[in-house]
Amino acid sequence: MAKILIADDHRANREALSALLEAAGHYVLSAADGEQALRLAREHAPELVISDVLMPHMDGYELTRRLKLEPATAGISVMFYTAYFGSQDAKQLAQALGVARVLVKPSENDVILGAVGEVLGRRPSAPADAVGDLDRDHLRLMVDQLLEKTGALEAQQKRVERLNRTLAMLSSINALIVRADDRQALLDEACRIAVEKGGFRLAAIGIAERSRRLALAARAGEGSPERELERLRPGTQAMIWNDATAGSFVALPLIVSDEPAGVLLLYALVRDFFDEEEMRLLHELAGDISFALHHLAQKATMDYLAYHDSLTDLPNRSLFTDRMTQALNAARREKRFAAAIFLDVERFRMVNETFGRKAGDDMLRTIGARLRTAAREQDTVARMGADHFAVAIAPFDRPGDTTHWLIDRLEQAFAEPIQIDGVELRVNLKSGIAVFPADGESTESLCANAETALSKAKEANQRYLFYAPEMNARVAESLAMENRLRRALEEGRLALHYQPKIDVKTGAIAGLEALIRWNDPELGVVPPARFVSLLEETGMILAAGRWALRQAANDIRHWQSLGIAVPRVAVNVSAIQLRQKDFVDSVLEAVSGSAEQLIDLEITESVLVDDIEESTRKLQTLRRAGIEVSVDDFGTGYCSLSYLARLPVDTLKIDRSFVVRMGEAGYPRNIVAMIVSLAHTLGLKVVAEGVEEDAQVKLLKELGCDQIQGFLVSLPLPAPQLEALLRPDADSTLRLRIAAA
Repeated sequence: MAKILIADDHRANREALSALLEAAGHYVLSAADGEQALRLAREHAPELVISDVLMPHMDGYELTRRLKLEPATAGISVMFYTAYFGSQDAKQLAQALGVARVLVKPSENDVILGAVGEVLGRRPSAPADAVGDLDRDHLRLMVDQLLEKTGALEAQQKRVERLNRTLAMLSSINALIVRADDRQALLDEACRIAVEKGGFRLAAIGIAERSRRLALAARAGEGSPERELERLRPGTQAMIWNDATAGSFVALPLIVSDEPAGVLLLYALVRDFFDEEEMRLLHELAGDISFALHHLAQKATMDYLAYHDSLTDLPNRSLFTDRMTQALNAARREKRFAAAIFLDVERFRMVNETFGRKAGDDMLRTIGARLRTAAREQDTVARMGADHFAVAIAPFDRPGDTTHWLIDRLEQAFAEPIQIDGVELRVNLKSGIAVFPADGESTESLCANAETALSKAKEANQRYLFYAPEMNARVAESLAMENRLRRALEEGRLALHYQPKIDVKTGAIAGLEALIRWNDPELGVVPPARFVSLLEETGMILAAGRWALRQAANDIRHWQSLGIAVPRVAVNVSAIQLRQKDFVDSVLEAVSGSAEQLIDLEITESVLVDDIEESTRKLQTLRRAGIEVSVDDFGTGYCSLSYLARLPVDTLKIDRSFVVRMGEAGYPRNIVAMIVSLAHTLGLKVVAEGVEEDAQVKLLKELGCDQIQGFLVSLPLPAPQLEALLRPDADSTLRLRIAAA
């Protein structure tokens, strides 16, 4: 085989060509420029030189001329392999210098090997005699080829810069999407980024209306997008067109839930600007914006359902509390009054029993609508429970006039009967009213006093009553209860009871929830609703929380010593505990040993997002120690999807209020299904609380819920009684019943 010298200033080209020729059996030398190639040719006398044309120090033409001039190298065949060899002058100069063959980069391997074989098989070409003419032609041709290469490089540089701008725009908009929680802000900012970072003269987004026209939602840059949007219709295909001057448009579809939702319109000051590579990136951009719109729409739906009553479409208790707090803050700043009115519908249960649930629901919707009509625009009407409503009265100046005026408006609103199944029913309301600041300076106290006034109005059969201090004898009772509770905590009279969580597929115990219980020597068993909030209000929850964690860990170790396979045990954590700087250390200290691998912390969603960064940091530390985290009462707070995706949680617990109403068609069941789907998408387990009926178990199993907890399974039990359920020989009746549901 032959000895071949390769001359090319690009290392990758040299290595690729060398590998090909060596695989064909040739001995290969290589040089990075013409000067080095000439030295190697003199030293090694190759049979063939394969040279690039444009190289530093000495180009391919000069290398060929030198080789042909020297007797020792004149017999070496020369072949050009170059990307810049298109003109007739270039071919004539190569022939005049004695170049045997020219190949244009890139060429297929078999073409290269065939050309090499052809050149080696014939005698080398002799150069022409007109050296002076060759020098002039060489100089002119090299200038032309350098200009051609410079132009190509400039065009490539512009193309790279343009694609880099598009990539920078895509990256910035993706970063925006991650943090965006408002649709309009997302659209406005995306258009701004497209103009400032993408280099487009105009960017606009049109959103599809029901009429299938595109309404301008956001824009940035120069020019008017309205005319172009009027011509377009929502669709699934991108459109590109040049305008009448010197630019080009592209309209990219925004697809949400497989339906055309709008258009991203971009304008560039270059005709035929949008090539294949540009369009690939822009399609990706439109897809990302579409995803963000879909995500924000889902979040808006979830947020709305979390804060509104599904039956009447009124704000629920959570939103009412927030609006009431806003009203009190405004009244405090403006030195004005505010009020809370709580209302009950009289004898509503009789409507349900006589006419059925649907008639009762229709009546509640009508009551909600009439209350909204009666209240001022700045007031908030909410449904607080089955037949309980409330009105948060925004700041006002004359408490007597305003409250009595509103009461008169409420009475007028219900002067006309409500038609139910062709029957006229007159609705009577009982009201309790508390006025800020005299009747309470916080939302909790004002609402509590309004409810107290409502209870007194019902007892006295009065249409309405204003709160009076003598109604609230429970303040003294609360102080006495606080003292009893403090002694119980100090003297160790609190106890932990455990309620099982059951795997809905197998019926086996999958976990336990530890619940604090209090049996007072004089009061007897005190309901948790009476003392847990008191623990938090007084700060005793810090000591009680540490005790609960230590006791749960001790019980776990005791059960393990008996050879029992202990499931994970969840302990509730309050907002006050989580906010403590030593929260992580206090938890780890309380459960140190083998128990931390079986401990879960249950925290309500509103507590978790109160300080998202700090909560995340603390909980991540605990998770690394083997402690898992459950979000309690999920669906009743205001945890957004973006927050939930960031938080280090393992389980979502569906609030009992959704489970109880799950049998009803509509929102409650849909909310449970959405929570289960969301949790599984994020890789989380789902536990349903408050399960009391077999029908609920069956429905939860159909919806994909993982575990259930409630009185259907078991009441919370003291540790000694629970041992019987944890032992391998425990009664399997319940397990089989759940598994068969």
